[in-house]
Amino acid sequence: MEEARQHWSRDYFDEWYLRLFGRPDENRTDQETAALCTLLPPPPCRVLDAACGFGRHAVRLASAGYDVVGVDSSPHQLSLAREAAEQRGVAVEFLQLDMADMTFGRQFDAVLNLSTAWGYSEDDEENLETLRAMVHSLRPGGIFVMEIAHRDAIVAHYASRDWSELDDGTIVWISRSFDPVAGVNVVVHRWRTPDGSEYRREHRVRLFTPTEIDRLFRAAGLVPTEWYDGFSLRTLRLGGSNHLLVRALADEGVWH
Repeated sequence: MEEARQHWSRDYFDEWYLRLFGRPDENRTDQETAALCTLLPPPPCRVLDAACGFGRHAVRLASAGYDVVGVDSSPHQLSLAREAAEQRGVAVEFLQLDMADMTFGRQFDAVLNLSTAWGYSEDDEENLETLRAMVHSLRPGGIFVMEIAHRDAIVAHYASRDWSELDDGTIVWISRSFDPVAGVNVVVHRWRTPDGSEYRREHRVRLFTPTEIDRLFRAAGLVPTEWYDGFSLRTLRLGGSNHLLVRALADEGVWH
């Protein structure tokens, strides 16, 4: 029997991920955290950062007085997150866990899912189940905030090929292909380091329209209340950012 193919996200978010995609600078993270604070209840509300990565939002929210739990499947990212929390002198509970496996119950006043950390399955039923796991972590009436790639904006300016050079001289070639029916974007990175070593990896992410996100949110027990052009918090519009941000409330009716 043929072995099941390992999911692309397994071991993907390592040191090379951060080198290939880069880290947002401190000013950008400060601005994004400030935007989040306007969307969340005031401290000391309890916040779950689902797919927290290296903790750039979680740590700053904790510095602002929030009670934060960060969840991520990548041990490398979590080690960086714990280091960042220690450097800032804040207490954040970081847990290695896949979002789909979360069983917190209704512990949190707010749940965050940022930086396109949802849609890693090509099956929307699986994506919906992951979304439900996040929603079930919310208290009734709790706040859910997602920042995610905006399909409409990305396909309007789709670039099938690109390349870049990293600071150490590593050359990176990027090729992309998009299935408009399945809504799946496949991105392949190939790179050559200065010593001549060559590497390859790919990721496959479901890109959603706002219409699809609205439908899946409602199926998961969320009621979207605001749609924004990313962290700018300008009203979502055509021709805007490649990312959208949506704020929703947990429908108290789903708990009855």
